[in-house]
Amino acid sequence: MKRIILTSHGFKKNKKLKQQLLGLLPSLTKKLSVVIVTTASAEWKEKNKHAVSAKRVLEKMGFKKVIFLDVEFENPNKLKDFDIIYISGGNPFYLLYHLKKSGADKIIKKLANKGIILIGVSAGATVLGPSIKIVQYFDNKKNIVKLKDFSALKLTDIIILPHYKIEYEYNVKDFEKKCRCKVTRLKDNQAVLIFSNKIKLQ
Repeated sequence: MKRIILTSHGFKKNKKLKQQLLGLLPSLTKKLSVVIVTTASAEWKEKNKHAVSAKRVLEKMGFKKVIFLDVEFENPNKLKDFDIIYISGGNPFYLLYHLKKSGADKIIKKLANKGIILIGVSAGATVLGPSIKIVQYFDNKKNIVKLKDFSALKLTDIIILPHYKIEYEYNVKDFEKKCRCKVTRLKDNQAVLIFSNKIKLQ
């Protein structure tokens, strides 16, 4: 049973996200731990202001342990020690490259299929879908790792475009037409909640 939250901007601009997360928890926050994957922030890592902010919010919610983990340099098997995996945003190409290189992608997929709670924020949301082709279409300059295989973790069929604005609509429709797909447009205050086979946009 999958329990996944896909969001554009995390807690700061989505006031409902804390309630969404609490609704998925198997027990009290004080009994649960969270790991924040900081790999997507190639330059700042655990000093990324969004990751730091998320850690503060989670600690205030009462989670007993909230730590940062960078799978580019740390053992991805540490992911198995936590109840919630929070994949922070940044560069989707860089994130996907290191998830695959480290083997963290396989670990995350196994854990998600077993029911671990998974939160993907911005780049972290895009890599949980079928591919990140839409990122290549909109911003190929971010492909600093020269990634050629854009297939992602495929934990959901949903193609996420985070930080959506109305001025992107023409290009989004062009992408949908060319790739024969449907894109879920996520504004900064929106999230997709996946619980078992149910999908809800909020």
